[in-house]
Amino acid sequence: GFGKTRVTLVMNFCRVFLFRVPVLWALQQFTDLGNVSAGIVMAVSNVASGAQIVLTGPFHVGDYLSVPAESVEGTVERIEMMYTTLRTFDNKEVVLPNMKLTSSTIVNYTAMKTRRLDLTYSVSYSTDLDQAKALLTRLCEEEEKIEKDPVPLIAVGEYGDSSIAIVVKVWCKIENYWDAYYAMQGRVKQEFDKVGIEIPFPQLDVHFPEKETPGSP
Repeated sequence: GFGKTRVTLVMNFCRVFLFRVPVLWALQQFTDLGNVSAGIVMAVSNVASGAQIVLTGPFHVGDYLSVPAESVEGTVERIEMMYTTLRTFDNKEVVLPNMKLTSSTIVNYTAMKTRRLDLTYSVSYSTDLDQAKALLTRLCEEEEKIEKDPVPLIAVGEYGDSSIAIVVKVWCKIENYWDAYYAMQGRVKQEFDKVGIEIPFPQLDVHFPEKETPGSP
């Protein structure tokens, strides 16, 4: 939360200005001025970005983020003066410079209490659509991880080459998103099989011309 984020930032602020900045200043006295100046600018920019993150609060420790420009997503573990650390779904640690976060588009999946879950199920053209929609409605009502308000939206989405797509749009609490997803995926296949609703797969029919027999006109 905000309190934990602020404490982490203050501790790292002290670390940066009591250690890193003096070191950079000392290096500047003995090495190439241009390179060190660039390093100082980079460090200060990241520090300013870290302060901006805490002051504006686009995300906090514990939030689940997606950073499309960096092709990464994960849970915020630490927000430091210069870097923010994410833990990915498969338990990898990703460290991002704060400048990249303040200058990129960020998707915060945990900013709201609920999230919409969009599902699509393909059925054959011979399917009774009313029956399929009624079955999906029942499964949504029975699944405890799915919110009953707003009411689930179940409708025909599009007509494909070999199937009709039925879309299911439901709402669930953030922490229940994946549980609801996997529960529906398992139940729908089982219930479709019980009532004989076919989930088609692409097929290609190849026709060969009949071989002409000798003496045929």
